[in-house]
Amino acid sequence: MLSLMAALLSSCNFTENITINENGSGSMTMDLDGSQLMALAGEQMAKETDKRMDTIITFKEMFAAKKDSIAKLPKEEQERLKKMENFTLKMVVDAQTKEFNFKLLNDFKKIEDVTDLMESLNSANPLNKNKTAEKLPFDTDKYKTKTSYSYNSKKFKKEVSRAQETADADNDSINMFAAMFQGSTYTVNYKFPKKVKSVSNKNAQISSDKKQVTIAYPFTDYLDDPKSMSLEVEFEK
Repeated sequence: MLSLMAALLSSCNFTENITINENGSGSMTMDLDGSQLMALAGEQMAKETDKRMDTIITFKEMFAAKKDSIAKLPKEEQERLKKMENFTLKMVVDAQTKEFNFKLLNDFKKIEDVTDLMESLNSANPLNKNKTAEKLPFDTDKYKTKTSYSYNSKKFKKEVSRAQETADADNDSINMFAAMFQGSTYTVNYKFPKKVKSVSNKNAQISSDKKQVTIAYPFTDYLDDPKSMSLEVEFEK
């Protein structure tokens, strides 16, 4: 199981998509594409199962079913989960067609209320504490990040930092975790209602209509130096 998980993580591409409308509302999705893994392991997985999984999970319904467990969590955890009520998770896994895709979606009224999707998935972990699972040989909690967004007519800003409790992560654990994600990518794709004047990241690609910004990072940047993924976009007047 651990070897399969390692192969999955090293073969995944993450894409964070944000679309902001004129009034500041919009949508955010996190795509996880594991098709490279399926191309490598799909034949073996097809021998084990020929079932296609095509599922949509609404977090609000899931939380309603687990309301008794949620009520026992610390207030801070309950508040974090509350922010995820409007999330929807779509999953497609099919060894025959070599599909492996997870898509997490969230609509927002203002982006300042958005919780980073990776952080949100970590926040859901308390719901599964009583389940038996094979543990990884390192503490993934040490790699939690905190992300905040802001937007106005002049500027879009994304601030990323490592959570305080991760500051003491040991080097051996860091190296092991980073090695698993060595071949993975993390791409951000942001669409705005105004034309972009400048972007703080010199590697950013701006679309021909100047309303879309795309940046591709090695996923190890998210682990080793999350602050480097902070971003500032200025708009034309």
